[in-house]
Formats: sequence, structure tokens, C-alpha cells
Amino acid sequence: MKPIIIMLLLILTPILYAQSIDDVGKVVLGVEVLDTSTKETIELESYLTNKLSNVITQAGYSTNGITFFYVSPNIIIDSDEMAEAGMKNVYVVQGSLILNVIQNDGDVVFSSLALPFRESATKRITAIKNGISKIQYSKIAPFLEDAKGKILKYYESEKEKIFIQADLMAENKNYDGAIAYVMSIPNSLHTIYQEALVKADFYLESKNKMYNDSLFILAKSYLAQHDAKSALDVLCAYITRNEQEEEYKQLLAKTEKLVTEEEKRIAEEKRQKYLDDKERQYREWKVQDEERAHRINMETQQMAYDREALASQERLESQRISAAERLSHHTIDANERVETYKIYAIKSIAQQYYQNNR
Repeated sequence: MKPIIIMLLLILTPILYAQSIDDVGKVVLGVEVLDTSTKETIELESYLTNKLSNVITQAGYSTNGITFFYVSPNIIIDSDEMAEAGMKNVYVVQGSLILNVIQNDGDVVFSSLALPFRESATKRITAIKNGISKIQYSKIAPFLEDAKGKILKYYESEKEKIFIQADLMAENKNYDGAIAYVMSIPNSLHTIYQEALVKADFYLESKNKMYNDSLFILAKSYLAQHDAKSALDVLCAYITRNEQEEEYKQLLAKTEKLVTEEEKRIAEEKRQKYLDDKERQYREWKVQDEERAHRINMETQQMAYDREALASQERLESQRISAAERLSHHTIDANERVETYKIYAIKSIAQQYYQNNR
């Protein structure tokens, strides 16, 4: 019987992820090398995927989540010649790295960019890789910023389809999937994101109710077996919900009458430790959230400074400011309707789902 209790307690233990839960709410953009790509692209698939993932993250996207869009790289070689360089011959390769932002559904190309390069090395593939490695982030940033605007319009137009899909998942008791699906909507779309948070809160409540119901059933089965101590251990993992509080208190009172004072004390300590751990995790997230907000503010200022040299700086800066204003409005509006501690729980569930379904 004990393994069942341990399993129930582990369900409530948060998992540490490679990425922050605050990536939930960002625009998700994956990287995919297509089978139709050139042989050079396929040979450098791992390198291109890592490089572009870093660039995408630097541009404010997330690469972790439900992916409606992806960047597809393709290397086009215009010329490659052998030239003498001292005692060795080298390859001089000239070509372009083509980037396409593609919609998963229908393979619609949203944006395209050609990045020329010219480089030499003793090996042809090394010359190509070196040429691509020297492409600066500033050359790609405007392209990704423009693509983000188009992707946001897609989410605006597809909101109802996303909500319908999430509702279907919830009807099948896949509450984690439903939460993850609605939380794929970017938080810069503050009005729609607020709706998504409210729906995610509903799914979270449904999940917690189902979980508590399973605890009550298990606790009652222990009581039927005259094992009040195990029943009490199970009830330590109860998730506080106003709608189930009366049933919980009645079952707890019935159980406590059947155990010793020492067993009751141990159970109370276990329950308090569980609550304290959840509170500590939430406080830590809040501190990280504040630090993240400060870091993003500093990075945003640095990005604005770096972009002054770009011809498109004025347009990019306008978009950035607009997005920041929308996000600040979202924070106020959404927190009025969904408590902050629930947002933490919702994001944790979504992030775990993304990790488990890569």
C-alpha cells in the first residue's frame, strides 16, 4: 500500500526543466531541416539546429512548446573552387543560407531570408560551416522580428480553433494537454492570453477535483480495510479547493478519530511540510520572475541600442514598445482574474507537458 501513497505525493512534486517556466507565453518557433534540403544542409543539420535555436532564443522566442511554426534552413552553394594557399590547396566556397519560416499546417511560408557567405578552408564542408558561423545576429534579427508579427496575426485568427482543441482534450480528461494547448497562445496578445489563462484555470480546477476525488476514494478504501493511518497519509496530499473543503474536513475528522495522537501529529507535520514546500517553490518562482523581468528590461535596452545602426531600427523599436505596452496591460488584466499562484501552477503544468511531448 505504501508505494501508492508515495506515488500520489510525487505527483505534486515539481520537476526541474532545462528551460524556465517563464518561457511559457513566448512565441514558439522550432527548427526543422526538411528532407528536400540540399546535401550540405543535411550534413550540417545538427550544427544548424543548435545555431538557429540559440539565435531564436536570443530574439525572444522559445523553442520549447507546441510548435505551429518552424524555421527551415537550406544551404545553396553558388560556387566552390580550389585555390592554392601556401603548401595546401583550399576550397573557396560562396553561397547563401536560406531561412524560411513555415507554418506546420499546410506548409505555408510566412517569411524568407537569404544570407550570403564566402569562406575558405582545407575542407569544403568546413568552409561552408565557417561561412555560416560568421553570419551576425544583427542580420537575422529583423527577419525574426517581422516573422513574429505575422505569427501573432495567425494566433489571433486561429484562437477559436485552439480553444476548441483544448476543450476536446479536457473532455477526454487530458487536462495537462488542454492547459498546455491554450498556453501556447503568446502573452503579447494580452486580451486573448487573458482568455487562455481563464480557460487554463478552469482546466486546472477540473484536474485538481479529479485528483482529490481519487484521494477520497483511496482514503475511504483504506478506512474500509480498517487502515486509518494509511488513509490519513493519503489525505496529506489533498489540494485545497473550496468546493471540496467540506468533504475533505468530514473525511479527515472521521479518520483522525481512528488513529493515535502520535500518528495524527506525524500526519499534521507531513501536511504542513507539503504546504510549506509549495509556498517555498512559489516564492522562489516569484523572485526569479522579478529577476527575469529586470534582466529582460536590461536586455531590451541593449537591443534597442544595438539596433540603432540598422536601417529598420525605427520600425523594430515601434514594434518592441507596442509589445511591451501590451504585455504590461496583460499582466494587470490577467492577474485580476487568475491568482498569481495559479499562474505558476498553470505554467509548470504546461512546461512539463512540453518537455514530455517533444
